[in-house]
Amino acid sequence: MPAIDPVKAKVKTTYAHPAAFYGLCADPSGKRLYAGSEDYGIYLFDLEGAKKEPVAKWAKHDNYVSALVAVARAGKTLVVSGSYDRSLIWWDAAKGEVVRTVEAHAGWLRNLAALPDGNRLVSCGDDMLVKLWDTDSGKPIRTFQGHEMKTPQGHVTALYALAVSPDGKHLASGDRHGTVIVWETDTGKAAQKFEVPTLYTYDPKQRKRSIGGIRSLAFSRDGTFLAAGGIGQVNNVDGLEGPAHVEVWEWRKPQVRFTAGAQGHKALINDLLWHPDKTWLIGGGGGGDGGLVAFWKIDPMPDAPKKDAVVGQRVKVDGHVHRLVLGAAGMELYAAGHRRLDVWSLA
Repeated sequence: MPAIDPVKAKVKTTYAHPAAFYGLCADPSGKRLYAGSEDYGIYLFDLEGAKKEPVAKWAKHDNYVSALVAVARAGKTLVVSGSYDRSLIWWDAAKGEVVRTVEAHAGWLRNLAALPDGNRLVSCGDDMLVKLWDTDSGKPIRTFQGHEMKTPQGHVTALYALAVSPDGKHLASGDRHGTVIVWETDTGKAAQKFEVPTLYTYDPKQRKRSIGGIRSLAFSRDGTFLAAGGIGQVNNVDGLEGPAHVEVWEWRKPQVRFTAGAQGHKALINDLLWHPDKTWLIGGGGGGDGGLVAFWKIDPMPDAPKKDAVVGQRVKVDGHVHRLVLGAAGMELYAAGHRRLDVWSLA
């Protein structure tokens, strides 16, 4: 695989949008992007077309479209969308028609992912549950329960992040308090549980509220490491004035292998992914300093835990970035966020 050069990374195409995009996925063909909006719609973009505008819009949800996946099934593409309306909707991508709607969670549906074989999907919601679904039938397979229903201070919490290991044998979920649980996919048992306290801030005096949490998770390509992203300790819980913060854990031990920021950028890291060449960890987010896309060199991995052991390359962007997807060849990066969907060249 050709090496990428973060120093030369640049936006080559921008699709403007009057609202914010929260969900994003790429068609298995690599020719289309699907972006979920705060206006409750799903927008289709033709990567090979000349027009810098959506070619279609699907609208069936009753709240923000928070997450999307696309899978190839029986000769056709299925897109599954998750929303703050607590539902999952299956779409026939070629026809733009609804296949089924499932009431998935008893709280906002925050995240959604497909297992590598495409046979199963996993979702999480603010009922603090992780659920496994059969892709073809839409029927629930298993529920994973272990996250606390409230923060230690007795406040409402949330379940933000999901990740699937490359072999599909493990799932990871992360909540507002900074708890990460790694689950065995086929048994529902917790294989590991650990805390990332730096990513949770509670103000006990002025506002008596919390901010932060595990906002993004990503397994390394060999499944050994788990990256967790969010925002570091925040001085003002009414804003996002804390440092961007990422920790990479050898999750089976569990042990932190390194921590990283974004050259002083004040931001949440909303999404993380590992590049296929195993050299780079990529993050996207935003906060008090605006939006960012950041690259951290993670090869070779430090032999012992080190703080800020890797050098990051940060690129400032207009508006917060909420979701990242890599192109099939690994040389393009798609970033969905506030009022825009960007196509980046990583060469």
